[in-house]
Amino acid sequence: MNRWLIGLGVVIAALGVLFWWEVLDGAAPARADNAFDVDAYRALIAGDRPETLPTGVRVAIAGRSEAPAFAAEAGAFDGQRTFAYVAFQVLAPDGGLIVDAAADEDSLARMSGGKGRFDPQAYGQILAAIETTPRVMVTHEHWDHVMAIARHPHPGVIAPNLALTQLQIEGMREHAVNGQLAPEIAGAAPLSLAGPTRIAPGIVAAPAPGHSPGSIVVFVATANRDYLFIGDIAWQMSAILHARGRPRFISLLMPAVDPDRPAVLRQVRALHDLADADPRLVILPSHDEAYLRDLIADGVLGEGIAAPAP
Repeated sequence: MNRWLIGLGVVIAALGVLFWWEVLDGAAPARADNAFDVDAYRALIAGDRPETLPTGVRVAIAGRSEAPAFAAEAGAFDGQRTFAYVAFQVLAPDGGLIVDAAADEDSLARMSGGKGRFDPQAYGQILAAIETTPRVMVTHEHWDHVMAIARHPHPGVIAPNLALTQLQIEGMREHAVNGQLAPEIAGAAPLSLAGPTRIAPGIVAAPAPGHSPGSIVVFVATANRDYLFIGDIAWQMSAILHARGRPRFISLLMPAVDPDRPAVLRQVRALHDLADADPRLVILPSHDEAYLRDLIADGVLGEGIAAPAP
C-alpha cells in the first residue's frame, strides 16, 4: 500500500509539473534588452513635415471567435476571450496604409469549427481598400492576417500596392486557393527590412521574428499619438500588461505559432515596459476585440474602413 501511495504521489506530482509547464508557465524575462527601440523609430521620421504625417487609424473587424482565456495568456482563467480578425487602416495625406488582411469566411469557419462569426460587409471593405490603398503590409504571414491578399479576387490590381517581405510572401503561399499564390503576388518586389526602416512619412517598420519567421512591427506617428502594430506577439493586451506569453501547449496544437518562444517572451517584456513608460504610444495587438472596442469608444481608433477621398 505504501508503495502504491508513493507511486500515486509521484504520478500526481509529475502531472502537476506537466500542467505548470504546458499551461501555467508563460512569464516573460525580467529584461528585454530594448527589443523595440521606439526612440530609433521616431528618429527615422523626425524630419517628416507635420502636414505629411498620418492623421488617424481605423480598424475593420471581419470576424470573431471565442477561446478560453488560458489559451491566449498562460495562467489566465477568467472565462472566454473574444478574438477579432481585423485589418487596420492608417489614414494619411499620401493615401495611407493597410496593415493586415483579416481572415476570409471559409478559413474562419474551418478554424472555429463553424462557430466563428463572419462580417461579409467588413471583409468586402477590406478587399476594396487593398485595391485602392498605395501601401499594404502584414505583420506576419499566418492565415488570419493575409487572406484578403492571398485570396484577393484581383491579384493583378493589388500587387503594385503590396509591401511584403520575402518571408511573408513565401509563407503566404500555403493560404492561397489550392496552395497556388497568384503569380502577380508571388512575383511582387519584396520589401527589404534588415532593420528599422522608414516606409513613408510617419511610418516605420522593423523585423520582429519570433511568433513567425516573417513577423514585423509597424510604428505609426500621428500628431496626437503614436501606434505600434504588433500582430500576434501577444493575442490579448492583458498578456502584455501581465508580462505573460502564450502557454506552451498552443505550439503543440499549432506548430507554426511561436517557433522562437524565447524571442516572443522578450518581446512581451519589452512591450510591457513600453506600456508603462510611454503614454503617447498605443500598442495594438490584432486579436483583442474588447481592447479594440475600448479604443474605439475612447476615440483612439475609428471603426470600419473609411472610403477613399474623392
